[in-house]
Amino acid sequence: ASDVYKRQLDNLTPAFTLASGPSVAPIPRTPTAGLGQGVFAVDRDLGSGYVQQWNASLQRTLTSNISVEVAYTGSKITRVGIPDSNVNQLTAGQLAQGASLLQRVPNPYIGVIPQSSSLGDPTITVAQLLKPYPQYTTVSLYRNNVGTTIYHGAYVKLEQRLSGGLSYLVSYTRSTLRDDASSVFDASILTGPVANAPVADSFNRRLERDTSTGDIPHVLVASTVWDVPFGASRAHHPRGVVGALVNDWTLAGVVTLQSGVPLAIAQTTNNNAFAGFGTQRPHLVGDPELPADERSTSRWFNTSAFVAAPQFAIGTSSRNPVRGPGYRNLDLAVIRRVALPAGTALEIRGEVFNATNTPPLGAPNTTVGAAAFGTITTAGDPRVVQLAVKFLF
Repeated sequence: ASDVYKRQLDNLTPAFTLASGPSVAPIPRTPTAGLGQGVFAVDRDLGSGYVQQWNASLQRTLTSNISVEVAYTGSKITRVGIPDSNVNQLTAGQLAQGASLLQRVPNPYIGVIPQSSSLGDPTITVAQLLKPYPQYTTVSLYRNNVGTTIYHGAYVKLEQRLSGGLSYLVSYTRSTLRDDASSVFDASILTGPVANAPVADSFNRRLERDTSTGDIPHVLVASTVWDVPFGASRAHHPRGVVGALVNDWTLAGVVTLQSGVPLAIAQTTNNNAFAGFGTQRPHLVGDPELPADERSTSRWFNTSAFVAAPQFAIGTSSRNPVRGPGYRNLDLAVIRRVALPAGTALEIRGEVFNATNTPPLGAPNTTVGAAAFGTITTAGDPRVVQLAVKFLF
């Protein structure tokens, strides 16, 4: 497959007028199809991905109603698709040749590549001629199944089943997820090759191996429901069958604490786009993490730890060197039930979401060179209070 577009040749005459539309014809399926364009294909030698999983757990009853569980789980996914990387780029060694790569020389493909292509001019850069497929712009392998992921997680759960009107569940997970694919994996169907994929070097996947975009190392969730035993009465079904116990009050709550997700750092200008590199990461020159008491929405991480990489250099920053804000939330509910005649009841609920009014902060700006680099300008919903009345019959 390939992209087809019509190029303006002299910066004066328009490529086409909207009234009559473009006159680009579909490219026929020939050995030279797509010359001068961006193309993508499928590596027929790559098999389908597969998952390996393993786990072990230990459960123990502490009392007749309280139990504890300790578990470990792991998984590995092999041949994860990374569809967006451009394989038509220079190697790191070729990139090191520097300014000579930008020199324009006579185009050996003049007359072969259509003039409508950006590669159809009388001269062409040395960099383009050194690419693996110099007759094309971007070359991507659709669903390039070469990525891998690895997950390890430990889990502890303490639970009390409903006893004496009280039940609770506390769980904590400590995990790690690493991969070389999460920055580019896209479940959508591509309509053409992508030139600005977030891959530092298509020929060196080790630069992509990092903490996964979906890694959340610490997750603590605790929930409880307490039927307060004050003034309980029996509700009677209209048919005369004794119904469930109607409690005056029920208190419920859920608290969630979890780590922030890893974030990719880029820079405003990709100085190596001419060489086929989809992105250019900055140089890492210090520790990007700030102590907790120094973080703020105006400087969430150490922005001084990053310096924009110059042209002809591959930045030293890893794929996901910083983390965004963690998540803290407390939801509470108070429920009042009033028994009514004929086995009916009235339920009045008061619910508070984000009871502590802790703002769920958005991700900071992660572009070196941007004025807002390192700052957070978005947040989720504040405290929300909700009241409801329900008639039970």
